[in-house]
Amino acid sequence: LFDLQGEAQVEPDSIRLSAKGTIDKRPIRLTRAALVTRTAEGWRLSPATISYAGGSLQLAGELGGESTHVEARMQTLPLSLLDIAYDNLGLGGMATGSLSYAQPQGGPPTGKAELRIRGLSRSGLSLSSRPVDVGVNVALTPDRLATRMLFVADGRTIGRGQALLTPLGREGGLVSRLNAAPLFAQLRYAGTADTLWRLTGVEIVDIGGPVSVSADMRGTLANPQISGQLATDNATINSAVTGMRLRSVKAQGRFSGAQLVINNFAASAQNGGSVTGSGRFTFNGIAGVGMDLALQADNAALLERDDIAATVTGPLTLKSNGAGGTIGGDLILNRSRFTMGRAAAVAQIPELRVVEINRRGDEIERPRTSVPWALAVHARARNRLMVTGLGLDSEWRADLDIGGTVTNPTIAGRAELVRGGYEFAGRRFDLREGRIQFDGKTPVNPTLDIDAEADVSDLSATIHVGGTGLKPDISFNSVPALPQDELLSRILFGTSITNLSAPEALQLASAVGSLQGEGGLDPINAVRKAAGLDRLRIIAADPTQGQGTSIAAGKYLTRKTYVELITDGQGYSATRIEYQVTRWLSLLGAISTLGRQSANVRVSRDY
Repeated sequence: LFDLQGEAQVEPDSIRLSAKGTIDKRPIRLTRAALVTRTAEGWRLSPATISYAGGSLQLAGELGGESTHVEARMQTLPLSLLDIAYDNLGLGGMATGSLSYAQPQGGPPTGKAELRIRGLSRSGLSLSSRPVDVGVNVALTPDRLATRMLFVADGRTIGRGQALLTPLGREGGLVSRLNAAPLFAQLRYAGTADTLWRLTGVEIVDIGGPVSVSADMRGTLANPQISGQLATDNATINSAVTGMRLRSVKAQGRFSGAQLVINNFAASAQNGGSVTGSGRFTFNGIAGVGMDLALQADNAALLERDDIAATVTGPLTLKSNGAGGTIGGDLILNRSRFTMGRAAAVAQIPELRVVEINRRGDEIERPRTSVPWALAVHARARNRLMVTGLGLDSEWRADLDIGGTVTNPTIAGRAELVRGGYEFAGRRFDLREGRIQFDGKTPVNPTLDIDAEADVSDLSATIHVGGTGLKPDISFNSVPALPQDELLSRILFGTSITNLSAPEALQLASAVGSLQGEGGLDPINAVRKAAGLDRLRIIAADPTQGQGTSIAAGKYLTRKTYVELITDGQGYSATRIEYQVTRWLSLLGAISTLGRQSANVRVSRDY
């Protein structure tokens, strides 16, 4: 973002320009006005100074018939100024130094540059590289270009580089001459991998840890031939997008042509699984870094997001040309989870189609700097696909095709119930059968067809969950048939609606409202959820037992064992335990205190 205001004074033999404004909300101005005057051979720019964000750039030069030359001096100039010419380049750091360039008419150019960059880094959407100090010296003569570089981090030299292009041809412009000239270059680096990796701008994965690089380059800039090797024995590979965390990464690679070939790769996943493989990285210059990796996962946790996670075994591929890419695979899901309803946040972010009108016809459309990675994964789970959320706590088997992108995945296929439970209004029910159908659309919003059973005295009750993951439809049925509110009262409280206390009636009304898609005041259930309880109720006073109005809090220790604590805050307390032997046989025990101790055990059976 920029906001610039300028003023020009134009005369027959001179132009004076002054300007000020902001770039990226930081001030920029011409502290010394730019004065361009006519000479006998052309135009001359008198020294002009631009100040920006505490740094400065001084420019001077001459454009004429006999020669052209430019002089520039920088003092702690922020490299973010380059974003004006290269959208979202993201370079950080302060440059100090000088540059000179001269080209006589009809002759080859010459020049030199001496730059010192403090804190060179590159920032993307989610990552920033570790700052490193860089020194660069460049010398250009009519027949050669030579450069030397030095990299320093934390007061220690971590890398050196040098390059020589000679002889430079006589035909064409400077860029074409440099691209065609014989090349000899060397790079030696021993430091952290993220310092180099994050400068590439690839953010789908982040590579860190110690790495050593030794590379020699020959050929030409247009067609480099690289030889050398890369090695690391304790690196890390992380992905903020997928949640993947690989540690103890060991890799051996060699440079070949314009590629880095990884012969051996091994890493440990955060859950103790492993990933092995091989592949290659292709250096495409300004187009970015391409990759073609073939990996083999063995019980490795490679996906760990809030809405979906997976521990997998099987082949996995990563392919990219430098702008986006594709993750493919044919995987067995050893253990995975999907949380219902989490896709709602994605659905609330609309994607707007923007059409520009009155746009300049000669304006070049810049490519998108961040292209989402696509998914093309076939996944199978014999079991241990855990589906939670919206009251479900269940295990499934599935055969799924995962597509879309890593930031907005799609799922197509079918899942069938193995076992599980469903919680409604504080009561847990056993699932009997279920199917979840994924339609391959985004956001992920599967169709539900799930049945659960409820154990209720004197009747058989079933719960059906239909609809979709974002908008489930819950219905109740019973034999013999009962009105919905009466059936809910029997299921939730084990008694008729006519016997409910006022707080229990409030909970029942809220449950009925939720089935009808309505909200409702339900403070008791809100407290129950916050406390992590399975049941929370208020019990009316019983003067015959010396018990005041009490609060009862219950929790299922196992699927069949339920414990409830009761207290009135005035000396009365009780503990009740229920163990369900079968669907119709339960053991109940109670211990109460009110200046005395008592206990009883009861066996109950529903007929």
